Order: sequence, then C-alpha cells, then structure tokens
Amino acid sequence: MIAYKYRSGRGTKDDNGMDIFERDIELLSHDTIYIPTIDQLNDPAEALYDDSLFNLQIRLFKPLASGGAMERVKDSVSNLYNKVCSSGIYSLSKEPANELMWAYYASGHCGYAIIFDTEVISRSFKEVKYDTVKEFDVAYSTKLPQFDITKIMGQSIVDMLKCFVGNKSKAWKHEAEHRLVFEKGGRRLKIDYRAIKGFVFGSRMAEEDIDFIMKTFSGRDLDYSKIVLKENSYELSLKKLKDRYPTDEKYCPNKVEYDIGKLLKNDKLIEGVGYKYRAFVEAALKEVSREAFVIDIDHIVVRDDQEYPNIVIWTKIDQEDTYRTFRKFEYEVVKGKLEAR
Repeated sequence: MIAYKYRSGRGTKDDNGMDIFERDIELLSHDTIYIPTIDQLNDPAEALYDDSLFNLQIRLFKPLASGGAMERVKDSVSNLYNKVCSSGIYSLSKEPANELMWAYYASGHCGYAIIFDTEVISRSFKEVKYDTVKEFDVAYSTKLPQFDITKIMGQSIVDMLKCFVGNKSKAWKHEAEHRLVFEKGGRRLKIDYRAIKGFVFGSRMAEEDIDFIMKTFSGRDLDYSKIVLKENSYELSLKKLKDRYPTDEKYCPNKVEYDIGKLLKNDKLIEGVGYKYRAFVEAALKEVSREAFVIDIDHIVVRDDQEYPNIVIWTKIDQEDTYRTFRKFEYEVVKGKLEAR
C-alpha cells in the first residue's frame, strides 16, 4: 500500500531546540524512522476500549470453570493489553491532498509528506526476531470498540490489535489513517530504503527546502509532487515535479565493496563456471551490493548443471534483531537475461 507521512517544514523546534525539518530529513536520509509508543501519540484516547461485556462474561463463566481458569483469562488479556501499550505505532495517511492534514501536521502547508510503500517495510522485517509488522486501516466511531471473550478465541493477532489500537473517534476521520504496528516502540528503526517512494511538497514550501530534499535523496529515482489549488475550487491536487538531480550517482545504502576476481577464484563448486558467466555475476553483484542491510559480500556459488545457469550470492547482514547474520540472493540466467529467483 502507498501511504503518506506528513512532516513539519523548517522553523519548528523539538524539545532539544533542534529544527524538526533538518532532524527528520537527516534521519530519513539514513533510511531510519522513529517509532513512537502509544503514549507519545497526540490523541489522549488512544487504546481505550469498552470491556464491560468482557467483565460480564468473566463473571458468568466463572462458576462453570475450574481451577481459576477465568482469572487466568483475565490476566492474559491484561498482559496482552500492556504489551500492546508498549508497542510502536507508525501513523500514516492514505490521503496525500487533505487540507487539514497539511495545515495540522505540515506547518500550514510549508512542510512535506513522505511517500511510503508499506509492503516494502513489512517485507524487510520478515526475517527478524522482533518487529514483525502488522498493518491495518483505523476505524472511526462515536463509541469505544467493545472487547469480549470471542476476541481471544480463534481471532488473529491483527483482529485483537484492531480492537485495542485500531479505533478512534470520528473527529479524526479526516486523517484516513493507516497504521503500522511494531512489537517495540519508543525507538529509531532502520528500514529498507526502497520503502521511501518519494515526497509531496506543501503548496507553501520554500524552493530552497524542496531543492534540499531533492539533493539529499538524489540517486534514488524518487517521485516528487507539489500540492496546488485547483482553479476556482477549494480542492487540492498534486502537480508532478521533475527530479533536479537525475544524473547523480545511484544510491547505495552501505557502500558495499567487493573483489569480483577473488570471489570467482574462491568459487570452487564447479571450476571455471563463474568466469564463463562473469558478466552476469558482475550484474548480480552490483544489484546485491545495493540491497538494504547488506554490509559485505561473503562468497558466491555459480553453477550451470541445472536448467538455467544459477548464481548464488551469500552476504553479511547488519539488521537489528535479525535471526541470521548471513542472507543469500539467488539469480538465474534465462535466455541471456539475469532474473532474480
């Protein structure tokens, strides 16, 4: 899903006296976002729910259960709720041209919105111990969500999360919020740089700030737009902008270096095959060196005893809480073209 993060323009200071615009762009340029906890969000009614039916069910079932079973159920729900309250919530909007969002969260249209691909974010955390990302749209209502015992009987974790942190008052409906929920909040988190798809600039954003962002993120093939007012209308629309630095060097997150000669020499699985497909090996290595979290090329294996010549590249990974320090990338040479498997 494509979603948007509205951010302040230049001139707004944080609690440490640092310009929020410069702070956020510096952080994002290193492929890092800040994941707040629930109590750091701006709605004091976050994570409120109606547990009256649940408490009634506990009282009704208590005489029928043995060994304090219902008390254990109640304690389990309480522990789950406390865990949810310590989780991280990253709030995005599905709307890039909402005038209230631009007014409230983007310094009166002087700020910007980051364009994110949430699927890329989620996919990049599938192989780590923590922070498996759950995502869903926020629902809006005049009443608190009702929690009952069925929410813990055969329901998915996403359904339970929605009950606790997936509902807000209708007063917030204009935000069209889409949430990413991480296991731990209150911290900075490195993401796959390809999740950043571009920027939408506010209608009042200074030209020098637009240029600053484009220069900072040059080499990433990002999309840029600016908010404009439609003629004879209150409605906002997006005007496409050209990248001002289209010929800058392609972005590589970790500046991975490697010696292809040494890698080919050390590949002893089938003698000489790597040299035979050297051009494809070079193309694969160049692609892998730009992968998120890859910090080193460890070794390669090239073989052509299958249907298609096969190239496997083993890399070292630097990603917080990762299960493995190594990750492999596999390619095939199909009809003269390199294809990722």
